[in-house]
Amino acid sequence: MVPRLFKIKHYFCCIQIVNCTVCIMVRLVLNIFSVLFFLLSLWFFITDQIQQKTNSMLFGEVWFNNSPNTLQLAEVIIDRYIDPCSLLTILGCPSFLWHPTISSVLLLPASLVFLTAGVFMLIISQWLPKKRSRRNVYSLDRNKR
Repeated sequence: MVPRLFKIKHYFCCIQIVNCTVCIMVRLVLNIFSVLFFLLSLWFFITDQIQQKTNSMLFGEVWFNNSPNTLQLAEVIIDRYIDPCSLLTILGCPSFLWHPTISSVLLLPASLVFLTAGVFMLIISQWLPKKRSRRNVYSLDRNKR
């Protein structure tokens, strides 16, 4: 009976190791994306200051300049398939997800949107558990309960 409990306990430790490794990889990816978003924010802020335009470059303008088809496709998909008011006609409400919400984000400066995305990803990555020491995970002491 004791070896069976030991195997379950050891198996549970392996599950914890896998979850910790996955959290570390997700945290690393989020940190890389947050650094990329911070660099994009800095890039757009510097280009806005160098060009000395009265208005800074808008996020929707950046998206349209780089890929106009995906901007139109995103609007159609969100309006038709994601917005709850268009999915459920019984609600009888006008669509609110694209036009008041996402379109207002598209009218914000690109540097602000990328900075906000970088900060958001950095906060999410800090909430994930950090790497644990191996002594806590590989506790194979049978007398310890």
